[in-house]
Amino acid sequence: MFTHYARRCLLPRRLLAFGPLMVMGTHFVLTGEYSLVSAFASLIPFFLANNLLLLNQYPDIEADRQVGRRHLPIVYGRRFSTQVYGVQLGLVALLVLVGVAAMGLPGLTLLALLPLGGGALAWMGARRRGEQPAAFEKAMGWNVVAAVVTPLVLAITLVAGRG
Repeated sequence: MFTHYARRCLLPRRLLAFGPLMVMGTHFVLTGEYSLVSAFASLIPFFLANNLLLLNQYPDIEADRQVGRRHLPIVYGRRFSTQVYGVQLGLVALLVLVGVAAMGLPGLTLLALLPLGGGALAWMGARRRGEQPAAFEKAMGWNVVAAVVTPLVLAITLVAGRG
């Protein structure tokens, strides 16, 4: 089941561009080398971009189903998809904490946890109103805040904490 899930729903190839390729590629261009820390940090925008795309599929489920699309909310339902959203959001928070505690990221990086509150609001909105996607527009807005502002704060704090 997980192979089908990962291949068809959770890990589309284009998502790699929003995490590993973007972060590790930038690091390589700037330093001329790859690093474990950049690989680790690349998972943060990866999960956030995945969450952004995941929640944005909710309003289009019926239309997508009619044209034969298959994505996580269609295949496994909104409830399961919302659980996946919450797990990925938790993984982002865990990655930040582990990054500071064990990977040598600057303590200032903990500020990247603040915009994740928007993701928590989006997750709660999806849990409450996921079956009526038109009613959770604010949740989708908070999802965008988390997906855009968290990597921005992370990047700023990484640069500021190293200097």
